[in-house]
Amino acid sequence: MGEAAMDVQRIVDIFQSYRKVNQTFFQLLSKAANKHKLTALQFVVLRVLHEHPEICLSELAEKLNLGNSTTSGIVEPMVKTGILKRERTKWDRRAMALTLTSTGQELWRETDETRMKMMLPLLDLSEQDYRELSRLQKEVLRLLSQSREEA
Repeated sequence: MGEAAMDVQRIVDIFQSYRKVNQTFFQLLSKAANKHKLTALQFVVLRVLHEHPEICLSELAEKLNLGNSTTSGIVEPMVKTGILKRERTKWDRRAMALTLTSTGQELWRETDETRMKMMLPLLDLSEQDYRELSRLQKEVLRLLSQSREEA
């Protein structure tokens, strides 16, 4: 195999490794969400609203990297089941903000606890491996960010 082909294969290997890790994280997130009768996206909505209470639909859509109509389709059943509520904002009486209800807050705590329990095997990494993984990920992000800026 030539040097150029080996370089291409190295890039593919790095990409596939990240892809597999990402898929596994998403599968665990989905499994945790499903145990609480949620979809993975609904769980992410809970997390975003937990971290950013009283945001409007367009802000939520932006944080989810989804369109407003797609986000609305995720949010609407959560409002109907009492997990989320829409309220007029204090700063603009025409605007509506989304917040977690007490049921939504409890569901967030339970689902996040389930997810964290599923992630406990990550603590089997030694401190040295953890630091090395963190260092390598930061370097990959730096290199890709640099490449993105140049493109």
